[in-house]
Amino acid sequence: MSQTTTPADAAVLRRSSPIDRAAEKRRARRRVRLGFLSFLTMLVVWSGVTGFGLVSPVFIPSPLALLQTFATLIRDGYHGRPLWHHILVSLERFGLAFLITLVTAIPIGLLMGMNESIRAVLDPPIEITRPVPKLTLIPILVIWFGIGNTPKVVIIILGMFAVLSISAMQGVKSVSTRKIQAAYSLGASHWQVFRRVVFPGSLPEIITGIRVAVGVGVTMLVGAEMIATSDGIAWMAISASEFLLTNVVMVGVLLMAALGYMLDSIIRMIEKRVVHWRGQEG
Repeated sequence: MSQTTTPADAAVLRRSSPIDRAAEKRRARRRVRLGFLSFLTMLVVWSGVTGFGLVSPVFIPSPLALLQTFATLIRDGYHGRPLWHHILVSLERFGLAFLITLVTAIPIGLLMGMNESIRAVLDPPIEITRPVPKLTLIPILVIWFGIGNTPKVVIIILGMFAVLSISAMQGVKSVSTRKIQAAYSLGASHWQVFRRVVFPGSLPEIITGIRVAVGVGVTMLVGAEMIATSDGIAWMAISASEFLLTNVVMVGVLLMAALGYMLDSIIRMIEKRVVHWRGQEG
């Protein structure tokens, strides 16, 4: 009796092929080499521009000057507080907002994708508020929540919520109707269809939305730390700019960039494990 190979089975076979694994390793090494070369090129250009005095250090400090400033901040801190304190405070604000957004936006987006009535109720307010510049809401949030951590966390949530909920909704809508009908025809319940078909099929869009939301959230962190605070990476950069301490500003910017890149790298690693079939169906 012949046995039909499904696209998922074929994807597994392709992934398990020693030839394909070797080819993937070569491609990965090539990506690493190109990435390193790109970074090295930027560093050389940066060093050349600042080393030959083409740009004043007030505007763009040299890489060496930034390393010295970073070492000074590690040793002496900033405004009487150690550098790790500012980093941990920013991580706490961003992390709390990110977790709250994950556990609220994704379920709401999935519900909107699966139920037209829920989508009709929730989609309009999300779409109407999505284009609103969130930083303009800071005065209102201060009136509502005071000047503690709450408005800072809320402003980050507002920046990420629409991105993630809409991504989850679009993920559900991108799932093949034929797969859903096939699951029902085989006797699957609504919960089984959601768990085995809808949610896995939505994951690629959801993870892409998470990656975009992380970038938006790190950006909103800057606005959050403009709200009556005296610690945090973004606050450190904003405060230093008032005294033309460009070195400190650049260190703060690079630390936030490193935070965003680290989180994005973690999400990409999770994506490779959770949705390893992406791009291999058909």
